[in-house]
Amino acid sequence: MVDYKQWLAGFLVFSLIGSASAQDIAVLGLLADRAIVKINGDTHILKIGEKYEDIKLVAVNSQEARLSIGGKERIFGLGQDYSGIQKSSTSQGSVEISANASNQFITNGMINGNVVEFLVDTGANIVSMNRKDAQRLGIDYRRLGQVSASTTANGIVKNWILLLDKVKVGSITVTSVQASVRDTEDNIPVLLGMSFLGRVNMTHDGSRLKLTGK
Repeated sequence: MVDYKQWLAGFLVFSLIGSASAQDIAVLGLLADRAIVKINGDTHILKIGEKYEDIKLVAVNSQEARLSIGGKERIFGLGQDYSGIQKSSTSQGSVEISANASNQFITNGMINGNVVEFLVDTGANIVSMNRKDAQRLGIDYRRLGQVSASTTANGIVKNWILLLDKVKVGSITVTSVQASVRDTEDNIPVLLGMSFLGRVNMTHDGSRLKLTGK
């Protein structure tokens, strides 16, 4: 794995709520005292205690957010299931990746239908790419993204947090994947972080890594 680490104090937590009012709720990011929440297609930043319509952020930490929805509290945690809540989709299938001479797992894949080279990095909280890769993939990160920051070996770097429609590796497709676009033009491949890896099963056997859709 690489030494490049993301700063965001939390994982992607993405869940859909099917309710009588047909609310579509997704927690896109977790910060120290606030959460980035997508409600019926619109993104909102809620601080603890703040409310949007009938949705209130009660508490947040690096692992989960607690929302009060219509007076009923629900905890959103990565990969967890709840009654009446469904995760965004992950297709079945499996793929095996062999380590290279540097013991890195590199594989080709696709983002929103475009081919990319991924570097598997369990130390990265989310899928991460540089500005040049985002531009090549046609991702309008400045308009769609939420400005944030990350810590790298070279210091603090500005980035944009956004949601990718679809990430595919082999026969595995995961939709609605959180990602960051770094304000750099480095030569680091697109990092396949935990916003994708946390939603598949991983088996590591020496120089081989197997990913299987849940």
